[in-house]
Amino acid sequence: MKTEVEEPSVAESEQAEPAERESRLPKVLLTAAVALVVASAAVAGWFGVAWFNASNDDSLEYSRVRDEVNRVGVAAVVTMNSLDYSKVDQGLKDWETATTGALHQEVVEGKATSRDAIVAAESVTKATPLSSAVAELDDRAGQASVLVALKVHVTVKGEEPKDKFMRLAAKLQRTEDGWKLYEIGQVPYLQPGQ
Repeated sequence: MKTEVEEPSVAESEQAEPAERESRLPKVLLTAAVALVVASAAVAGWFGVAWFNASNDDSLEYSRVRDEVNRVGVAAVVTMNSLDYSKVDQGLKDWETATTGALHQEVVEGKATSRDAIVAAESVTKATPLSSAVAELDDRAGQASVLVALKVHVTVKGEEPKDKFMRLAAKLQRTEDGWKLYEIGQVPYLQPGQ
């Protein structure tokens, strides 16, 4: 006896293909979703590690201190090179506030003499910073050195106003009130046109 195997009709095979496709579609979507979740977790992990490393990086704190030293150093040098005879008392008070140590003592002790000379000459000096750089910074010891290039506009009674260009080396020390200037000196510099 011979059994006949029935061949599926064309209509039946066409119905089987969409059913097969429909059963494969959830598997593909599930695989894609799992891959996306794994990739997202990997990226989140990488950013988490990078953030943790950055937040615990000493060089960021050092950079912040360096920027603060530069800002305070430039401001102190400008203060020490700007003075208006009509506001001499405030100017000398600003000098006291910007300094510490022996330089502060020198400013305090020479206050009366400086005041009289500035008022008698009717002098006005206004410093403008041109550039600056932190030359040294020892954050642990609380010591720093800043180089500042300045243009100082000088007006003295009976004289033609003029601009002076200077390069100054300023040494700073960290105090309870922040960074203060404890030494300032001129760095050799040729005036333009010399």
